[in-house]
Amino acid sequence: MPSIPALDVSVRPIPREIALRYGRLPEYRHIFREIFGREEVLDEGIPTEDMIAQMDRVNVQAALVSGADSRRVNGLHVENDWVADLAKRFPGRIVPGAAVDPLRDVMECVNEITRCVTELGFAFVKLFPYAVDLAPHDRRFYPIYAKCCELNVPIWTQVGHTAGLMASEPGRPIHLDRVALDFPSLKIIGGHIGWPWEQEMVAMALKHPNVYISSCGHAPDHWPQAFVQFAKTRGKRKVIFGTNWPYISYDRYFQKFDQLGFSPDLQRLFLHDNLAALIGLPPIGPGGAT
Repeated sequence: MPSIPALDVSVRPIPREIALRYGRLPEYRHIFREIFGREEVLDEGIPTEDMIAQMDRVNVQAALVSGADSRRVNGLHVENDWVADLAKRFPGRIVPGAAVDPLRDVMECVNEITRCVTELGFAFVKLFPYAVDLAPHDRRFYPIYAKCCELNVPIWTQVGHTAGLMASEPGRPIHLDRVALDFPSLKIIGGHIGWPWEQEMVAMALKHPNVYISSCGHAPDHWPQAFVQFAKTRGKRKVIFGTNWPYISYDRYFQKFDQLGFSPDLQRLFLHDNLAALIGLPPIGPGGAT
């Protein structure tokens, strides 16, 4: 287990009332049943207190949590105010992020991001292009990117295949190329490694100073070699720890991570400092203190 107080870039608290919202959608049933073998989570949920206890056990200091909004497509909505309340219940452990549906009125999206960041203290915006079947360089996203630049908050966006029964094409990492060119100050975190197009994702992170790769959604024993090599060499400041808990348990994740041979300095960057810099938290100091 890590000695570094880790920051997890992607966690989905799933108490029963939230689990039932995901559980009624076939695409999420498929993910939990066929990919991760944890379908019971959608029926029973997991108390958030249990999630925090699991974080404590493996030295995960805090986790980034967002809402979800794809009401125009499948009716899914986890309200940003629900996330704000969760952050209040667990101060310092939950870093809240905003979710918006780009199919809604564009000013509604922009105003909601402004409200969440300026009034509720949210630290990032999370986008799911596949949920609305739009590539991330679609014009509907551009006002969102502009607002994130104005407010100096990163976006977290899904890249790679969807796992669920939704089209994967919007997750091609190469689509981020145009976004990063048009918004060079926009900080972009690409989740899920970008697999099976991980080489594209590595190329985007290598090319663009503000593009980063998160490991969430893939246990370390399934990481592509291109990602491992990048994380240990010239990409050591461009990779970010994430699990997508509860898809992957913390115990399994760190058991496999310990086998990859990351040096202490690489662990510090990957598990904490790279993400801390993006969301305005202090780096690890001497002796492992923040």
